[in-house]
Amino acid sequence: MSPVRLDPATVRRLARERVRAALVELAHSEDPRVAAGYRRARQAARTLGSQVTGRQLGWVAHLRAVAWTGPTTLELRGWAYERGYGHPDAPPATTVWLERGGRRIEAEVVMRHDAEVNAAAPQASEHDYANTAFTATFDVSALLDDAAGDDDGGREPWVVHVRVVGAGRDRTGTFLTRYRFGAARHLLASTSGTPGSTVQLVPRWAGQRGLVVRRQRPAVLARSVEIDGHDVSLLVSTDGRALAGAVVRSAGQESDLTCAAEGHDEAGRPMFRITGAVPRTMPVTDEGESFSVERALRVSTADGETLRVATALDGTAPEPVPGSTLLASADADGGLVLLDGPGRVLVDDVTVVAHPPSLELRGRHVLGERAAADETLTMVLAGARQVLPVEATFVTGPDGTGTWTAHAPLLASVWGRRPLPPRIGSYVLRARTSGGTVVPVSGVPEVVRRTPELHHLPGFRLRLLSGGGRSVRLAVSAPRRDDEAGSFHQRRLERLYKGRRWSPRNAVYFESFYGRGATCNPYAIDREIAARYPQLTRFWGVVDASTPVPDGAITVVRGTSEWWHARATSRYVVANDWLRRTFSPQPFQVVLQTWHGSMLKRIGLDRSGQPQSKIDTIRLEQSKWDVLLSQNHHSSVILSSAYDWHRTLFEEGYPRNDPLTPGSPYAGDGAAIREQLGIRPDQTAVLYAPTWRENMTSMVTFLDLERLSTELGEGYVILLRGHSRTVKFGASLSEVPGVIDVTTYPEVTDLFLAADAMITDYSSVMFDYSVTRRPMIFFVPDMDDYRDSLRGVYFDLSEVAPGPVLSTQDEVTRAVRELDRAGERYADLYDAWVERFNHLDDGHSAERVVRRLLAIRK
Repeated sequence: MSPVRLDPATVRRLARERVRAALVELAHSEDPRVAAGYRRARQAARTLGSQVTGRQLGWVAHLRAVAWTGPTTLELRGWAYERGYGHPDAPPATTVWLERGGRRIEAEVVMRHDAEVNAAAPQASEHDYANTAFTATFDVSALLDDAAGDDDGGREPWVVHVRVVGAGRDRTGTFLTRYRFGAARHLLASTSGTPGSTVQLVPRWAGQRGLVVRRQRPAVLARSVEIDGHDVSLLVSTDGRALAGAVVRSAGQESDLTCAAEGHDEAGRPMFRITGAVPRTMPVTDEGESFSVERALRVSTADGETLRVATALDGTAPEPVPGSTLLASADADGGLVLLDGPGRVLVDDVTVVAHPPSLELRGRHVLGERAAADETLTMVLAGARQVLPVEATFVTGPDGTGTWTAHAPLLASVWGRRPLPPRIGSYVLRARTSGGTVVPVSGVPEVVRRTPELHHLPGFRLRLLSGGGRSVRLAVSAPRRDDEAGSFHQRRLERLYKGRRWSPRNAVYFESFYGRGATCNPYAIDREIAARYPQLTRFWGVVDASTPVPDGAITVVRGTSEWWHARATSRYVVANDWLRRTFSPQPFQVVLQTWHGSMLKRIGLDRSGQPQSKIDTIRLEQSKWDVLLSQNHHSSVILSSAYDWHRTLFEEGYPRNDPLTPGSPYAGDGAAIREQLGIRPDQTAVLYAPTWRENMTSMVTFLDLERLSTELGEGYVILLRGHSRTVKFGASLSEVPGVIDVTTYPEVTDLFLAADAMITDYSSVMFDYSVTRRPMIFFVPDMDDYRDSLRGVYFDLSEVAPGPVLSTQDEVTRAVRELDRAGERYADLYDAWVERFNHLDDGHSAERVVRRLLAIRK
């Protein structure tokens, strides 16, 4: 096959990532002279760049939230500082103002201490910037005066400026960034005055200019909006212009409305009645039929001028109309829009409850013709790799409108385990009818105005957010305290960790795949220690509290003080991957590196073309280990070469494979696991477990699983197991018929017991699954590129594989159908494979490894 060619955008992205990684490596160098030199060079480069370009390259000004707290009172929340200059003694003197043409409107500024500043700061931050946060409140009543502007007639808008004075610096700039999942994204106009002298103040995000405020006097103002089904009737007044027509527009569609004169308002301005039918068809997008659309109103004058229709609805919550799916609302510029869809769920209030962690929600809803009268609504909080249930009660009247309340527990039981905090990531509130119709969910302006809203809950941090379409979202992050959040505090904790002399505890610290799970060889070793040496305390380092750890073990979340302390004081450290830069072994610690598989693909120093910095990093990492674990002699030889290893090596088989051997004290029950996964006894379960690719971030699914499932039929079920490195990318495929996405299932060994056969590529699971002696299929459509360009291999898989090595989907389908013949066809190759790679996987590996490990004392 020809090599995989990357598009230019991917090449640029990879180049940026490599440069960024190199800079981060310098900033975090274990040599303090290198780290300090990098910081000095960076600051000098910023100063020079600022002088040459006239721009402040170290300037950080972030707009967190914007809200009208009164008709002419605008409140901003954010922070501003100059990178490289902290304010340890007192907050900086910060001023905020609106400016245009030499005129200024000063804001009242209140400085705040906000840990979110550090959490959002760039990596390698050497200063505590939490005291640079502020709330700025503007009284913009002066903008209602005609002298303040000319209705957007070409003059510049009012621009928000920020000045920070302190640490011997004096810097001024505009907002450079804004938070995209909160009130700073959903900017609303404020409409004031009487119908005859209405003024709209419109905040806008203007790219490099940051936040600006425009003053406009609408030419056409909606006085009332009446909705009956999909028929609308608007009464509008104008600034004196006569209207000749009107249309409703949405996504390229345009429909005419009737426009007729209807007297004058109290100010003597002409009024017009606009009536007509709003199209019922929904615009079609590239992804299919849209389930929500925003329809805008436009009017035209006799001389052909097109005008928008303004509204004073602004931050008013939309009001469902019986018998209609249309909702009257305002867009960001203060224009009238009609929101349309198969229905709508409005969220009027969200309450975050700490104990037990949960949400209480309430709101209103309306269902349209596309949702049958006898259908019910359900809601969930949908994430990429986890769906949280929402216990909702909808009360719907005969006209399709109603109210609802909901309770959403935030502790979830996954794969039958005990309830734990949700996985780190983003969740969006979604609604669907029992007939499958997706109904859009929108927060009312009062809810949107609160976002982002941070809550510290037991086991995680929760942010209430608002996304596109005013969707209600949650962001779950690790449970770091304020003095643990962000790179500044992590550097402080790291200095404390490396600068102290620690006393040992009779404990073992476990880590698997950088804390992404509690699995693999460390899990098996933990199980053996818990059974035979209960006096030892067992810590598990994980990236978030959603990771289930073995019974009796203590969870320590990466970056917390407890995590740093556990790694510093445990007498034994057991990991299956690199412990990386932040780990420095104590003199009393014994570090067992179990690794995570025998090797087909090249690793460590055996990979060609690596820069010297990478080689140095590899040697630094291996210097922290005391013992290396090998599954077999093949791996022992490679580990000696790939890590230049000449110290203690345990060649004892893999503890994680003990449950695969009948008669082992940890032998697993495949039938029970199949029942838990929902696999029928008469079905053939095929595990698809591809590895990751260095040139891809998403999960590898070269197989079209929906097509494969359809072609195989009801007698088969496919278990999809994505690699641990790609768990956070992409959505679950659990809705594909005949496919069970087991990517987040805690222990892959259970899946080996449940599967009747396995499809893989270059993954080391091939050396573990072969303990079962069940059929394997090797699907490697990119073998030439992987072998010759991407990674390199230690042996030719096609010559020794104990199963077919295939490159097309049709071949895979045929091989699965012929599984019953595979045992006889590949018997000799399978025997040779097991003798070479599995001769030590006898069900007692954990026992031998633990006995040898605990015999080592420093």
